[in-house]
Amino acid sequence: MSTSNVITRTKIQAELIGTLFRPAPIAIIVHILFSTLLVTLLWGKASHSILLIWLALIYCLTLARCILIHAYQRRLPTLEVIPRWGTAAAILSWLFGLAWGTAPILFLDPARPASLIIITVIMVGLNAQALMAVASYPPAHFASVLALLSLITVLLLREGTMGTEVALLVSLNLAASLFYARNIYKTLDHSLRLRFENTALRRETEEKSALLESTLQHIQQGISLVDRENQLRMWNQHFLDLLGLSQHQITIGQNLSTILSAADPPLTRIQQEQTEYRRTDGVIIEIRQNTMPDGGWVLSYTDISELKRREEALDLARQEAERANAAKTRFLATASHDLRQPIHALGLFFANLAERVRNPETAPLIKQIEDSIEAIDTMLNALLDISKLDAGVVHPHVGPVVVADLFKRLATEYQSHGINPFGVVLERRLFKRSETEHRPTVRETNNILRMRPSPVVVQSDPAMLERILRNLISNALHYTQNGHVLVGTRRLRDQLRIEVHDTGPGIPSDQLDNIFLEFHQLGNPERDRRQGLGLGLAIVKRLAALLGHHIAVRSHLGRGSCFSITLPIVHESASYLAASPVMAAGRELQDRRILMLDDDIAVLEAMEGLLQHWGCSVITAASLEEAREKLKAGAPPPELLIVDYRLRGDLSGLEAVEILQKNLRRYVPTLIITGDTSPDHLREAEASGYPLLHKPVQPAKLRGVLRHLIRVYERDSLN
Repeated sequence: MSTSNVITRTKIQAELIGTLFRPAPIAIIVHILFSTLLVTLLWGKASHSILLIWLALIYCLTLARCILIHAYQRRLPTLEVIPRWGTAAAILSWLFGLAWGTAPILFLDPARPASLIIITVIMVGLNAQALMAVASYPPAHFASVLALLSLITVLLLREGTMGTEVALLVSLNLAASLFYARNIYKTLDHSLRLRFENTALRRETEEKSALLESTLQHIQQGISLVDRENQLRMWNQHFLDLLGLSQHQITIGQNLSTILSAADPPLTRIQQEQTEYRRTDGVIIEIRQNTMPDGGWVLSYTDISELKRREEALDLARQEAERANAAKTRFLATASHDLRQPIHALGLFFANLAERVRNPETAPLIKQIEDSIEAIDTMLNALLDISKLDAGVVHPHVGPVVVADLFKRLATEYQSHGINPFGVVLERRLFKRSETEHRPTVRETNNILRMRPSPVVVQSDPAMLERILRNLISNALHYTQNGHVLVGTRRLRDQLRIEVHDTGPGIPSDQLDNIFLEFHQLGNPERDRRQGLGLGLAIVKRLAALLGHHIAVRSHLGRGSCFSITLPIVHESASYLAASPVMAAGRELQDRRILMLDDDIAVLEAMEGLLQHWGCSVITAASLEEAREKLKAGAPPPELLIVDYRLRGDLSGLEAVEILQKNLRRYVPTLIITGDTSPDHLREAEASGYPLLHKPVQPAKLRGVLRHLIRVYERDSLN
């Protein structure tokens, strides 16, 4: 039984006991009247002394009841002690029952029918009074039964046939009185239970209403509650304050539309779940509407002026950051283009020169110059990679990648530095960074590189994944001195995690996020370019995001770091194509007619010399007009076009190609060369479908692309 039920039962019992003391004056009068009447009627039929003693006993018990009633009314006992008062009242009732039960025994005379009638009528009447007075408390009511049982017993034993008949009638009266007493008790108990439950429910409702009212008044939002008839039922002060209605008299049942129309400016009926309302003083109120099950609505009103100001400030900051990023991209694109032009020309001139003057005496110098050009080219390509990734022109070609083959290619790359049969690479890689503007320096790291491949096949872009791992391995080797670098794998259910561990100096915990930012380098505050540009990890993060792979890093200062990339595993069996063989050298470029269009004279001269050295017939032009004039003047039609994307004026290289091909009235294989890294220009160049090379172009790469263009064109012509 729950605590609330116990408390309710105790209250009901207390209330039932209390009824014993409320009608008490009537019970006292009845006992005095009936006892006096009985003695008077039997005065000449029984012993006077016995009658007086019996009457005195009744009077004494009546006096005891008066004292008990007075004590009860004076003390008003609590729930804890009131059962004791019920016990006292029940004991007193039993004493009354015993006293009245002696009357038939003492005064009923078989020879006097009058005494039978008098005693029977008085005791049946007394039982009727007890039915009304003490039926609410059964222990007290059962005392009245004792008197009638005594009467029935005496009648059956002394009065013969007539007594038996009267005893039967009294028994029926007793049974009826017990039945009615039971019904009266159940009715009282049920009604009291309902009363207390209603009282508790009303109290709970009042408490909840008070709590709701208090909550509404202290909540920081304005609240209004309306019924299905749009009549206001509940609200708080913030509702009036936010709408500027504090001076208006608002009453329950008032139409909400009428109230809202009094706002400044007037607020019409809210039809949407969420809307914004701007007061004349500039304060912005957000209004939300929620429908209740009974068809009414709860509306909340929130001041979002400060939030709006912050959002506007954030939006301005975002726009400023986007403008700054766009300016940075434009600057890098312009700077990259302007740098690539002379470096591109330098590479072409040097390639032409190197093939003419190469001998044992000049070979070391040629190698140093090649290394310097390669270092500059590497830096510019890193800038280009960042620009291409930001421009969104790089699209992954995701497919199955055999991790073992990937590790084998990476191991082969370092094989020239020494590898033993157990897969341990002794890394003496030469990190080349320009110490001064013209003189490179060489430094050895003496690291041991271990690679532990896995036979698992993963889903990724093979070229991008190889680029990511190469950057991570090179980074580990660069920052580790006389230590170890381990490249291994861990299988995680349907994923494979490739990890690159090193025993380098480690990374501070507050720098673990910053190392993926552009141009951020640890231990290089002076920005020594011999340490690189700080773009390797930025490229890794962008490539991983493009592929949807998770990049993680953990590090301990003085113990080393671990970079990892998590890849999905391919479960189904598939066949994998081997890499295409390198194109065999041939004489595809011999006597080929090539039109070179570039607005940089140095690039034109360098390209002309290199192509002529390869056996090509070259037409050079610094502008579209010059190219058209040379073609009109009788120059042989070109078999290949090499066009710079960025020309003088507003004309782009793609537009120039389109015009030239219209003039030639046929398709001519075309190669686009650019030093531009602008995202928009990169996207346009990639979308053209023409092969694209970025300045500075390595002569070997240029030669390979030209051969490929010629072979594809001749193959398509045959078909």
